[in-house]
Amino acid sequence: MSALALALVVLLTAISPAAAHAGGLSPTGVRGVVLDVSPRVPGLTVRAIEDGARLEVRNATATAVRVPAGGGQKRPVTVPAGTTRTWIDARATTLDRDLGDADRTTWSVPLTAGGTSVTVTGEHVAEPAPPALPWWALAAAVAGTLIAVARRARRPHVLLAVAGLTTVAASLVHVVGSTLAVQSAPLWGTFLDATGIGLLVWPLVVVAAVAAIRGRAGGVLGVCAGAGLSVVFILPDLTVFHFGVLPFAGPDALERLLVAVVLGTGTAAAVAGAGALRALADSGGGEGEALPPGPSPALNPNDDQNQNQRENS
Repeated sequence: MSALALALVVLLTAISPAAAHAGGLSPTGVRGVVLDVSPRVPGLTVRAIEDGARLEVRNATATAVRVPAGGGQKRPVTVPAGTTRTWIDARATTLDRDLGDADRTTWSVPLTAGGTSVTVTGEHVAEPAPPALPWWALAAAVAGTLIAVARRARRPHVLLAVAGLTTVAASLVHVVGSTLAVQSAPLWGTFLDATGIGLLVWPLVVVAAVAAIRGRAGGVLGVCAGAGLSVVFILPDLTVFHFGVLPFAGPDALERLLVAVVLGTGTAAAVAGAGALRALADSGGGEGEALPPGPSPALNPNDDQNQNQRENS
C-alpha cells in the first residue's frame, strides 16, 4: 500500500466527525429579527444576525451598554463605548428553539445605555422545511447510479477518481458557504475551524485521484479512504434536509444539493473501490503491475557443442 493510501486510512480511523456548521451554527426551523429598540438612543444599534442566532450591539455612544442576565440568560453582557459585541442570548436566539404549533412569537431583551433603560423587542418566525424525501432520494440515486456504472465500466478506477474529486469540490463549496454565513467571527479563523481535517484530506484526495487515473492501486485506496472520510464529516449536516433555516451564504436548495452530492458520490467512491481494485488486478494494472514477457534470449549453437563435450569427457 502506498504512503498516500496509508495516510488516508490512518486519518479515517483516528479522528472523529466534525461539528455541524461553522461558527457553532446549526439548521433550525425558526428565523429571528429585531423589530424595535425603544426608546431610541443615538449611536446605539441592535440587530439580530445569523438568522437570529445571535444579537449584535454596536455602541457608538459615550457610555457602556449593559445587558442584564435573566430570562434564561445566565451572564450579563457589557458593550464598552465605541465597540461592537455579538453573543447568543437565550431570550432571543433561534438555536434549538421550537415554536410548537405557533407561527410566530415575540421576545424582548432589556438593556441600559448610560442612564437610559432600553427594551429591544423582536420576533421568532417559524420557517417550515421542504420535503426531505427528494433530497434523500437524490443522494441514494447518485450513489446507486455511480456504483452500477462502475461495475460495468472498463476503467472503473477513472470513474472512482472523478467521484472522489466531485466529493472534494462539493465539500469545499459547502464549507465556504457555511463560513460566509458567520458574521460574529473572523473569516479565516471560521474557515479553518469549519474545514478541520479537510485541509489535509482534500489535497490528498486530489493526489490520490491522479494516481488512480494512472491505474495505481494506492491511488484507488486513497480515493476510497478520502471519500469515506468526507461522508463521515458530512453526517452532522444531514439535518439540512429537515429544517427550513440553514446557516449557508447562498440558496438553501444549493446547500441541500451540496450535502446530497457529498453523501452520494462519497458513498459510491467508498463502495466501488473494491471493484475498481479487482478490475485493475484483472487487467494487470496497479502498483504491482508485472512487466510484459520479453523475447527469449538467443541460443548460442556453441552451447550444445560444449555441453556434448562435457558429457563425453
